[in-house]
Amino acid sequence: MTQRVTSRSKLIVGAAVLALSLTTVGTTTGRNAAVAALVDFAEITERVARFPCWLVDHSRCFPLDRLDPTCPQCI
Repeated sequence: MTQRVTSRSKLIVGAAVLALSLTTVGTTTGRNAAVAALVDFAEITERVARFPCWLVDHSRCFPLDRLDPTCPQCI
């Protein structure tokens, strides 16, 4: 009985994946959504890869005179 339920579940999931992939490839809206998701994913991974460098660069470039309360240009 368990084997039959597992096989049925695999069949349903496989059919759903096939239907979604055909819908994505078959329509222009689906293709645009897939491309937009891939572009967003690429941007996120690039930002995550650059984050340690961004932290180091901005910590070095932080001017300490901005903390000086007597500096009128800094306010």
